[in-house]
This record gives sequence, structure tokens and C-alpha cells, in this order.
Amino acid sequence: MSIEKRPNWKWRARVRDASGKEIARHFDRKSDAERWEASAKASITRGDWIDPARARVTVGAWAAQWMAAQVQLKPTTRARYEVALRRQVFPTWEDLPLSAVSYAEVAAWVQRLTASGLAPATVRYAHRVLSLVLAHAVRDGRMTRNPAEGVRLPRVVKEEPVFLDHDQVAMLGDASGRYGLLVRFLA
Repeated sequence: MSIEKRPNWKWRARVRDASGKEIARHFDRKSDAERWEASAKASITRGDWIDPARARVTVGAWAAQWMAAQVQLKPTTRARYEVALRRQVFPTWEDLPLSAVSYAEVAAWVQRLTASGLAPATVRYAHRVLSLVLAHAVRDGRMTRNPAEGVRLPRVVKEEPVFLDHDQVAMLGDASGRYGLLVRFLA
């Protein structure tokens, strides 16, 4: 761990993370190098150091790794996750690095999905899938926290059930042909 002046007049600050890997950054001013070194040492000591290189993976690439790791999923759940990723998550997040995902961006994304006319349940499901992908990145040490946590989601409004009256059941039974008796019985 040191700060030294390089031949190109830049200042290089170096630290070693918990695994012993050396991380170095270059700065124009010595004070900036000292500030970064102190911050990096404090993060390493607290145990919340994230190697910037590990956070450069894109959300799309990380989501593919996450899906491959989900061996416990039923085929229908896997298919629903893939649809949510392809239709709602990837258009916005696929090419962005994990380090670029912020709480404000996720909140704005949820707002855009809601404003586009998607059902609240669909928006909530898409957010859930993105949140699961980001939580996996947190557990893998690629992010310090999940920026999708705590984002306000649209409410799912339950509608009053609609029941057919006797005349409507009779019309449906007549229109059902040979299954008319079954329709009347079930109604």
C-alpha cells in the first residue's frame, strides 16, 4: 500500500484487497491519490470493498449467469422469468454494467413501465426479476447493495368479480351447443 509519483507525473495509489490482489489507480494530484487510498483501505477493512472490474459485467451477461444458476425453478417459472427479462428488463438494462444501476434509475424504470400501460402485476413481476438478478450480484461481491430494494411499486387493484345472472347463463348454455347442460350445471 503506497503512493508514488510515476515518470509521467501522475500519482499512483496502490492497495491490496482481502484476497491479496493489488488494486492501483492513477491521479493527477497527490491529495486525490491519498484520499482514494484512505477510502479504499477503509472499505477493505469494513469488508464492503467491491473491485470495480467485477462490477463492469453487464446486467444482460449477469442475468444469463443468474438464470443458469437457477436449478430449482420449475420450467414454467423459468419461462416466465425469461419472458420478463426479454420484454421488460433487457430493453433498458441489458447493455449497462452492474455498477451503473442505481436506485433512482430503477425507480424511473418502474415509472416508465407503469406509464407505458403495463398492468401493475406485470410491472411488479419485472421489478422482482431485476431485483433477484441484482441480489445475486450482491451475494457474489459485485455490488455492495441491491439498488432495486425499496423502490415503490404500483398497487395491484383487485376488481370486483362479475357474476352472470340467470338469463346470461341460459344464453351461454344455448350458445354452448351440446355442452349447454354442463354450462348450466356448473353455473
